[in-house]
Amino acid sequence: MGALVAKVLKGLISLFTSGIIFNPMVLLGIGLGIFVEINWEAERIYALLKNYHLYLLIWLISGAYVFVFKRIYKDGGVDPDYAAMIFASITGVLKFVMAFVLAMSFIMMISF
Repeated sequence: MGALVAKVLKGLISLFTSGIIFNPMVLLGIGLGIFVEINWEAERIYALLKNYHLYLLIWLISGAYVFVFKRIYKDGGVDPDYAAMIFASITGVLKFVMAFVLAMSFIMMISF
């Protein structure tokens, strides 16, 4: 049991030192994952994960974040690189989904 706690703490420390936990999409995924795992039953969670509207909403949020706050410019620095920004918004969706699922898994692990 002590080794498991040490590994969990080491993993949490590495999240903070790498800076990934401060990404808004990761924070949103962690927060929503913890909320859903604590308050909802399994059938409702499965229905949420199967609903494509969730992923479209997260893509909209991620796209808005990238296009407003994290713009990526072409080499000259004048024109926005729309292809890179769309790719970054899709990457934000993947970060959200991973954080969402892993936060729920973490809550299930510590609830035993």
